[in-house]
Amino acid sequence: MKTSHRFLRFLLLFALSFFIIGFSPSSLGTSLKKIMADGFVLEPSQQNNSTGNFLLTNSRNGQPLENYLLYIIDTSTSTLVAAVKSDEAGEMKADELVNGNEYRLRVVPAGESSDAVKVAAETAYVHEPAPLPVTLETYVERQANHIGVPIVMQHMELPNGCEITTLTSALNYHGVKVSKETMADGYLPKKAFHYQDGKKFGPDPHKAYAGNPRSSTGGWYVFAAPIVEASKNILDDKSSRLITENVSGSTREEILAYTDQSIPVIVWVTLDLSPPVKTNGWYIEGTDEFHSAFSNLHSVVLDGWEDGNVYVMDPLKGRVSYPEDVFFDSYEALGSQAVVVKR
Repeated sequence: MKTSHRFLRFLLLFALSFFIIGFSPSSLGTSLKKIMADGFVLEPSQQNNSTGNFLLTNSRNGQPLENYLLYIIDTSTSTLVAAVKSDEAGEMKADELVNGNEYRLRVVPAGESSDAVKVAAETAYVHEPAPLPVTLETYVERQANHIGVPIVMQHMELPNGCEITTLTSALNYHGVKVSKETMADGYLPKKAFHYQDGKKFGPDPHKAYAGNPRSSTGGWYVFAAPIVEASKNILDDKSSRLITENVSGSTREEILAYTDQSIPVIVWVTLDLSPPVKTNGWYIEGTDEFHSAFSNLHSVVLDGWEDGNVYVMDPLKGRVSYPEDVFFDSYEALGSQAVVVKR
């Protein structure tokens, strides 16, 4: 009977709570906690914390920023709750942030004085668990940078082998020991010309080198994709973890962003950056399509930037510089073709 009376009292108190508080999921939860606290076991409350994941990028080019400090300040108390440094991927993690709490975020380069932290711009942030990092941006000016790729000249062995020579330079820069001759003879996809019914047939330069780069009269050129293929094949043979990418179509800013990271870029331009010139050509093998050939196509390795000038390793001239605008006009005139080899 005592148990029945206690249960009846519980029901009466429970019903009374609906009239006093009103029925809603939140009020129900509150009333249950108050009524059931005496004589029932409740789950202990858990602190509602989680890890904050952040990604810091340069608003100028979208590239991740390494070695920056993120200061996280509790808005309600103006206290510093975390200071975390960005890694090479621009990523940062801050543990034990309170879900739903508002913070102020300040970003400064690591090593800056406390005065820099005090005057740094703030970003408001309300913390909630999320599967993807929260992206933060800060503007960083381009700094002068000279990568220093090895100078590899195409003459005399490869009079028409600028593309495979520039690839060799980029590979050598990353520590891959291989010669331009080995690359041209053993790894460069190439096809010879032939004649049929009075027509000259040759390969699509997007698929293979046209002719032989060792020939001063029978060699023409190749575009980006076969150079990527040649690079991947030598890297596979040497069990290298380097990555080769066809980055054709990249904007000027995207290409220069590689120099910011000391990544050399193989770029297709014209000789002396003059306007493209087409003379003669050939029919693409297996088709009726005629390919008008460039007579002044060239490729170089973008090796650095400083004060509005680009620095390149030219396999015909060595290390030279050009005005940035003129260089990229030529790059775009030849279809914006480029290749990178990177770690």
